Amino acid sequence: MCGRTACTLAPENVQKALSYKPKKSSKYVKPEWREASNGGRNYKPSHNVCPTDITPVLISGAHFSCESERIIQPMMWGMIPPWHQGDYKSHKLSTNNCRIENLDSSKLYKKPFLQGQRCVVVCDGFYEWQTTKGKDKQPYFIYMPQVNDIKIEDEKTWSTDFNENEGWKGPNLLKMAALFDRWVSPEGEEIYSYSIITLESNETLSWLHHRMPAILDSDELVSSWLDFGHINGSNALELLKGVKLLTWHKVSTLVNNSRNKDVTCNKPLTEKYSSPMNHQFQ
Repeated sequence: MCGRTACTLAPENVQKALSYKPKKSSKYVKPEWREASNGGRNYKPSHNVCPTDITPVLISGAHFSCESERIIQPMMWGMIPPWHQGDYKSHKLSTNNCRIENLDSSKLYKKPFLQGQRCVVVCDGFYEWQTTKGKDKQPYFIYMPQVNDIKIEDEKTWSTDFNENEGWKGPNLLKMAALFDRWVSPEGEEIYSYSIITLESNETLSWLHHRMPAILDSDELVSSWLDFGHINGSNALELLKGVKLLTWHKVSTLVNNSRNKDVTCNKPLTEKYSSPMNHQFQ
């Protein structure tokens, strides 16, 4: 599952990190950043992102009839049920994750799934807790392999350079498949929200948890997942597999408290670990 992430890039660097080559183009472009009202709340970079926080989400520009193929729109983590009345935080359902097995039958997720409301949630990485002796749980930070001596937890090792010929030079961010929806309050307040799709863990992470987020580890997968106009829901689900190339390390239990946003939240306690095929990236 996925109940906590880190997303520390400023908006302009999120745009750079999500740069892509449009169809019939050899140059990289940055997605348009589209703000939404979202109850008057905006995206704030954080080392400890929790459900109900606002985070950057990549969607097809076709949802808003935009010229840009892709746009970034901040949304709230945790889909608000369309039938909910009252304060948007008071629906009492756990919607930060949605199981891939139930998308086409769930009362909440079936409609956005069939309508192609697919999106990509971007972050530095996500946290997961492993049960140890007694009731104690050890938190881990899981993220994509990095190159050029970049350490995802150390911004001093990052480059924020971007150019249209080579694209983004910074950290390789984690991209997770998700569904989004638009909720309007009785007073007319508009909020966009999302749920991250999870599937059964593969051998890479099954030691840590029996569920894992559906991670898109190539731009081709991102493009296909977003392309609701040409790829229907059932075919899109075929794209979602358990990613094998991941990296992780233990972190402090400071991250257990959602109020702790300190930069030490995703710092490694000890050495880093990675899936066997991944050592070439270390």
